[in-house]
Amino acid sequence: MVYEGAVVIFHKTEGAEPRFLVVENTKTGNVSFMAGAKEDTDTSLEATAEREIQEELGLTKEQYVLTPTLISYEFVFGPQKPERAGAQAQYHVFLASMIGNDAIFHTQELKSAKWMTASETLSALSFPDLRAVFEKIRELI
Repeated sequence: MVYEGAVVIFHKTEGAEPRFLVVENTKTGNVSFMAGAKEDTDTSLEATAEREIQEELGLTKEQYVLTPTLISYEFVFGPQKPERAGAQAQYHVFLASMIGNDAIFHTQELKSAKWMTASETLSALSFPDLRAVFEKIRELI
């Protein structure tokens, strides 16, 4: 079985340098971008992305703009999620930007959520293959 899902990379421009929202998962301790597997109730991968944004940041659709990309992130689940350990996944990458206020608060699903520069983001990400995806995304911004 291949799990489908969404990765959401929030970005903003602060001065001359873009910033990216990096999150730390409470359960796994992984540092990444917001992401999650598609659930049976999700009607599309965009709906998956919107649900994850609501669950992890508490934001409604009126508070951000979500843009699909042609980039996907393929990986194998590690042991942190025993129910999916060893399973393959293909998550489609979305860009997102805040409308108005860009202050971020997070729910209990996340240990932290921080705006970081590109170099800080590359250093912080837990997964090398996600760093490669991030490099592709930086070319789009």
